[in-house]
Amino acid sequence: MKKFRFFALVLAVMLLAGCASSENAVYVQSVASLSGMGGIAPGDRFAGLVVAENVTEIFKDEDKAVHTLFVKEGEDVQAGQELFSYDTDQLQLSLDRKNLELEQLKATIENYKQQIIDLEAERNRSSDKLEYTVQIQTTQLDLKEAELNLAAKQTEVEQAKTLLENASVVSPIAGRIQSISENGTDNYGNPTAYITIRQAGSYRVKGTIGELQRGALMEGSRVQILSRTDDSVWTGTISLIDYENPQQGNQYDMYYGMESDEMTSSSKYPFYVELESIDGLMLGQHVYIQPEISGESQGLAISDAFIAYDDNGSPYVWKESRGKLKMQSVALGEYDMMMGTVQILEGLTESDYIAFPDPELCREGAPVSREAVAEDAVAEEGAG
Repeated sequence: MKKFRFFALVLAVMLLAGCASSENAVYVQSVASLSGMGGIAPGDRFAGLVVAENVTEIFKDEDKAVHTLFVKEGEDVQAGQELFSYDTDQLQLSLDRKNLELEQLKATIENYKQQIIDLEAERNRSSDKLEYTVQIQTTQLDLKEAELNLAAKQTEVEQAKTLLENASVVSPIAGRIQSISENGTDNYGNPTAYITIRQAGSYRVKGTIGELQRGALMEGSRVQILSRTDDSVWTGTISLIDYENPQQGNQYDMYYGMESDEMTSSSKYPFYVELESIDGLMLGQHVYIQPEISGESQGLAISDAFIAYDDNGSPYVWKESRGKLKMQSVALGEYDMMMGTVQILEGLTESDYIAFPDPELCREGAPVSREAVAEDAVAEEGAG
């Protein structure tokens, strides 16, 4: 439905503008716009950043002291490499303390059991059995609570033994140390990982699209990744456009060539590009992202109202060529009756401009204009 409304709007504007400008030039429109690329034209770029696809967070036990940190921020690590070790002396003291508490709980449980035996014997000898019954029930509850505490303490002892046996913490993945938080909190006091590792070999590129370009990029679209420092080019596919989590700020997310105040006045959405190859890319590298452009368009879909036919029934369009109109033969693909569009398999690219085939104005060599003129303005010029 969105595409249907889009093409209906294009057709309405086309009919209002007609085929003329203020100087009787023929009005031409971008094939990229007519084919649904919206606010993006070939060659337009987005700022991008190479990021890791997977990030692993390593948390430390806040009750334990770190004895030695073996890595630093920005360092590359391998899977299984030692990151840090806990203070084993403290771990041993902790285990000894927990074992002592465990023995105390066992003694308490035996004491409660003996109290119950003694109270039952005294109840059998006493005429006031109710008083002893209440004491027995109270002691039984204390015994149950002590048994629960014993089970919990046994778990703590096993955990303490495991920590002592595995005092060294190793990296589960190969990657690069992104950050180390000594105090375990961020700038706002929220808990954070002690060590954050970006996985190696799983790079993707993150870009940001503005509200004005929403819908111009689609998941599954192929794009090119351009180096900012040399002629290196990578290719990939847009895997996700995260419209559910708009971003604020303008770092790395300004649409290349747009004014900053225009972009900051609207929402921005992150999108991600899965790469076919990461050779030569570095984590954190700044790049450009642009829609992939082929020599000839494959299956551009435009309104069939722009298609004309010669005396032999061969299809053509009126295309701009060096500021003049030119008849351009095209090869047609499938026709979409619901959308009112037809595929252009050969003869046009997204960078071309074409005119509505008005038989009274469109002719070979006619001047062209990319500025539309409203119908009333054309009428006034005709009256003058």
